[in-house]
Amino acid sequence: MKFSKLATSIGLTVGSVLFVANSAQAAGFKSNVTLDQNNLATGDVILNSIEQNGTIIDKNEFNYVDRVVIQHNDQWTEGNTGAASTDRGDNASNPLGISETEDPTANEIAAFLGNNNLNNIIDTEDDGKFELDLFFDSVIQEDNLGLDSLFFWERGTKNSDLLVTAIDASGNLGTKAIRLDRANQVDAGFNINTTEVGQQDVGSWGLSLEKLGVTSLSGIRVYADAGFKGPDFKVIARSSSTPDFAKASVPEPGTIIGLGSVAALAFFRRRKSK
Repeated sequence: MKFSKLATSIGLTVGSVLFVANSAQAAGFKSNVTLDQNNLATGDVILNSIEQNGTIIDKNEFNYVDRVVIQHNDQWTEGNTGAASTDRGDNASNPLGISETEDPTANEIAAFLGNNNLNNIIDTEDDGKFELDLFFDSVIQEDNLGLDSLFFWERGTKNSDLLVTAIDASGNLGTKAIRLDRANQVDAGFNINTTEVGQQDVGSWGLSLEKLGVTSLSGIRVYADAGFKGPDFKVIARSSSTPDFAKASVPEPGTIIGLGSVAALAFFRRRKSK
């Protein structure tokens, strides 16, 4: 697993430090949702489970965004200016009682992403640029189930792209970024109608840790600019199937480096004493 302390900005490092790849074969999955029967597209769209390769991922296994660091978000002044804002269905619940806004704080973004209501989303202006660090409830570990670990939904099937890279607990970037290409979206099977835009189909992408070039991550950095055409998205991670006791024994990348340094120092001291 490789994380770079030098890669502090995707916008500056794409094409240099980071290796960028398209999601040529984006994995498909089924979203099992409960709709508000009185407000099918404008109400709450509650994700109960995800089905992929015949395996059901229950909502108890979901790992939500619980902290956000805004590296960049174009400033909103009026109208269609700015970049990433919070949005919801016209009749959907406000997360934690927080209303949608054109110029959200990090906590407001975390609130709209940190639940299983797929009608609480991030809305992006077509020409806007954002760069957001999204940290999950707990570390996501690679396992042997053959399933994706990150699941994305995008309002407006095949409308927009999104760039994703792994980050560790300290915010260090992975060395590989994946551009989730609009052409590879799979129809999620439902529509949403929000305060910003009328009814649209929803598309989805699945993404594995292997494609991101890591075996674990604490969060992801998501990026878009005018060339991405304003992704309106939601993301939920899958908790690892690794038992808790095993998770506790897996140190963070920086810890691994530290342990390696200690071991090397001890080795050379032993050689010197001979």
